[in-house]
Amino acid sequence: MQRFPLGGQEARRLGGYNTPRMAEETESGASLLARREYARAVPLLKREHEKYPSNPRIRLQYADALAGAGMTAEAVEQYEATAKYYEDNGLTVQAIAVRKKGEKAGEHLKKDESAAGVSEPLFGARPLPQSPLFEMLNDDERTAIVKEMEVESHDEGSVIISEGDPGSSMYLIASGEVKVYTRLANKSAPVFLARLGEGDFFGEVSVLTGKPRTATITASQRTELLRLDKEKLDGVLSKYPGIRKVLEDFYQKRAMHTVEAMIESLKKKS
Repeated sequence: MQRFPLGGQEARRLGGYNTPRMAEETESGASLLARREYARAVPLLKREHEKYPSNPRIRLQYADALAGAGMTAEAVEQYEATAKYYEDNGLTVQAIAVRKKGEKAGEHLKKDESAAGVSEPLFGARPLPQSPLFEMLNDDERTAIVKEMEVESHDEGSVIISEGDPGSSMYLIASGEVKVYTRLANKSAPVFLARLGEGDFFGEVSVLTGKPRTATITASQRTELLRLDKEKLDGVLSKYPGIRKVLEDFYQKRAMHTVEAMIESLKKKS
């Protein structure tokens, strides 16, 4: 019996040779971005951004794809637009994290203001950042600390810090969520303590006291952090010594609500 090649639609219906095309059609820009296939992700995310121009998540994904594909000027422009959106909506921590990405992408461009996306100050006349970490600092102190922060990204399940390790950084959650665990002498498995979300910070006790990490913290979803290393903090403190007292006073005021306080309470009960 003579056989004839199936048409595209029929082949896809019967699971024939054209099925790869179907997979291609259903693949999303976000999934390509997650696999770091930046060049393929760019046109898909561009279409999504044009369809939903006011969605900051899609714009940020588009910016990440542009940066990964080496389209730096376009990436910086999208990062700055996303940061501006967050800032205008009072989400200053998120704005800082996105602008940091834009600054990093812009390192390969000339350091003019329009290309690097720093034509506006980090805060300017905007309200104080929506995080308790910044509220007790003046404008100069806050700007000095933000300047030294680095953006750090973690996928779901990634271990950010491990209990017992030396602590050389403190973290502020720009987006996403983390889980906090600790080990107890009478328990074989780690004990879940808490979830921390946007605007929360952790790791400051080890940085201030020099003590090892008292908990393990993992990303419960895709999470972006602003990291401040102790070495850079010490550099800021040499210029603004008043920050140390602010941080120590702040730590004392929230001592009953820190991860360390939860651990101490749990150990007393066990």
